[in-house]
Amino acid sequence: MSRVLLYAFVFASVSSCTFENRESGIPGQEDCIGVEKSSERKVQLEQGIREQVKFLGEAEVLNSIMDRLSAYNIPALSLAVINEGKIDWSDTYQNANFTKISPLNCSSIFQAASLSKPVTFLAALRMQAAGRIDLDKNIQEYLKDFVIPQGKQTEENPVTFRNIFSHTSGINPGGYEGYSRNVVMPSDLDVLRGSAGVNSPAIEVIAPPNETLAYSGGGYTLAELALQDIFNEAFPDIMQKWILAPVGMDHSEFTQPLSALDSIRAAKGYTQSGAVIEGGWRNYPEQAAAGLWSTSVDLARFLIEIYEAYQGNSSILSQSQIRSILSDERDGHVYGFLLSRSEDDLTITHYGGNAGYRTGMTISLTSGNGLVYLINSDNGAALGNELFLSASQVYDWKQFRQTNVQRKQVEPAVLRELSGEYKWNNQINLSVTFDENNNVVSLHFPNGDEYKLVPITGEELDFIHPNTGVSVSFLKENNFQSFTLYGQRAVKLNTNVKMR
Repeated sequence: MSRVLLYAFVFASVSSCTFENRESGIPGQEDCIGVEKSSERKVQLEQGIREQVKFLGEAEVLNSIMDRLSAYNIPALSLAVINEGKIDWSDTYQNANFTKISPLNCSSIFQAASLSKPVTFLAALRMQAAGRIDLDKNIQEYLKDFVIPQGKQTEENPVTFRNIFSHTSGINPGGYEGYSRNVVMPSDLDVLRGSAGVNSPAIEVIAPPNETLAYSGGGYTLAELALQDIFNEAFPDIMQKWILAPVGMDHSEFTQPLSALDSIRAAKGYTQSGAVIEGGWRNYPEQAAAGLWSTSVDLARFLIEIYEAYQGNSSILSQSQIRSILSDERDGHVYGFLLSRSEDDLTITHYGGNAGYRTGMTISLTSGNGLVYLINSDNGAALGNELFLSASQVYDWKQFRQTNVQRKQVEPAVLRELSGEYKWNNQINLSVTFDENNNVVSLHFPNGDEYKLVPITGEELDFIHPNTGVSVSFLKENNFQSFTLYGQRAVKLNTNVKMR
């Protein structure tokens, strides 16, 4: 599985942290880091954005960050690049096509979405080390007013902080939609119970804990409530004490909703069509799962702290703590992080997506090289992947390499028959559409992401998404009525042809 489990120009301008911009009087510009000393590599990355897929026999076209903001209809990007365990440089980019967007800078905050989860987990790891919680204790013993509905958990195999944070609690999978700013947010208890007005189902333990890896935002909300019951404090205050302040994440907070003052520095979220989210953004009472507001610099500091701990140099996390959690790898995942090994390199990566935002962060625990991007658009996933790939080229990372494939011609009539609704992994509905005018097949995810697929040479009827390298194979064995994605099968639910 990949992100789906944890489940993207001439008239554009840059809100850069140059000397001139620092003198412009725009508040917060001093929070950018290292622009001058890293100018050569910075320019190489800014001007050398490439797609994940390279088609054999075809000339490769490189684009600039500003070109990609325009092409993807993205308003802004906050970016921090890490080299050898230090922030090499950071910058904020804005697309001037969005004429009504307020000026942003390196202290502007974006919704971090699911990057909230590892921040919450590392706070809990510190609490465990301080003897304040037991990650392996039945979490019901910490809860004051909420009783977990009886499901597949038992006294001998209970729901715990540990299996919640590792997405193996057995609690029903799923993320959160957020709430309009003009409505009252439900409480954690309301969310867990699925009370009236809540837009997510009540939590259930639908699988025995510790058996199945399945993304669960509900589990994190349960942990959020338990921590508040333990410390008798509001969740944002707990996180400020246990992780944000110790790491130096000075511009970050879990407060939902934001105060009027903090709202001024928030980057508004945008839909795929380029429209601003109603009210600018949605509120997420599920703070542990999706409620962090942050900057790319703050999240880079968070990653660097994990790297330093792995190397035995952190003052707030021990080497044994980090190495212990890395030993709990399951199917390439460890406590929400994707774990990648190549030669002598070990890299952790995490992605996030709230309404109007796409985010990602990665760091090599071996070299200390990494990157954080925060994008205020539903179109941000593809650009995020391209940033990882392009930084890998500039900084010679061991991970995020291009995929070489051979393009293949497929008759439109064959492509047309692929259209329809599919059930993927017996859990999630995906749809495939065919663009009659351009002879393009697209794969649509529940969060609104659209992957335009290119036919390639392979053993089945194979496709690839050029921006991300995600491959889809329609299977000959049942006349292309199913396909594989991330190693899991999707089966067609109907035979109606859908056109666009």
